[in-house]
Amino acid sequence: MTKEKAMELLHKNMSDENLRKHCYAVGFSMAGIYDYLKENNMLDDESKGMTREDWEVLGILHDSDYEITKNNWEKHTLLTLEWLKDLGVLESDPLYKALQSHNNKITKLREPQTQMEWALECVDELSGFIVAVALIRPQKDLESLKLKSIKKKWKQPAFAKGVIREQTEQVKDKLGIDFDTFVNITLKVMQDNHEALGL
Repeated sequence: MTKEKAMELLHKNMSDENLRKHCYAVGFSMAGIYDYLKENNMLDDESKGMTREDWEVLGILHDSDYEITKNNWEKHTLLTLEWLKDLGVLESDPLYKALQSHNNKITKLREPQTQMEWALECVDELSGFIVAVALIRPQKDLESLKLKSIKKKWKQPAFAKGVIREQTEQVKDKLGIDFDTFVNITLKVMQDNHEALGL
């Protein structure tokens, strides 16, 4: 599954621009996390057999069925898995298995196990939170956003209260990356791609 094919699948099944941008953001972030782990010789054996594009594709596709399943949460992710099967992706494929770990608290298909799966689990909520912080600022942009502002809002439970902060805070335990570094990795990649994200 290439990035190009992943984008085609996403656009075919999702028309809402803001939802698409969330998937772009998670894709960009996944690529950035892969780069960090690789540059710091932190990739595990399974991840060494994968590419930056593999990680980005997972981010792009993780919510690709959301527009269709948002009122039927039990189907979220299961529909994407059906689409992948139709495209010839095998159940043994790391991408297929990684997607099984998304929404696992409801589907019970597979708990995150690999670095790629934990990266998605940790960054999904964070990327949306960063957008939320950017949007309340006078500039409404990512470029001027700093770690300090994100952390300040992170500590305010009433702000973006739908964000499950514990999901991101697992990052030190699951990926060996401290929280501040993880936020900075995600923020930097999103800033580098701010035009695609409309911020």
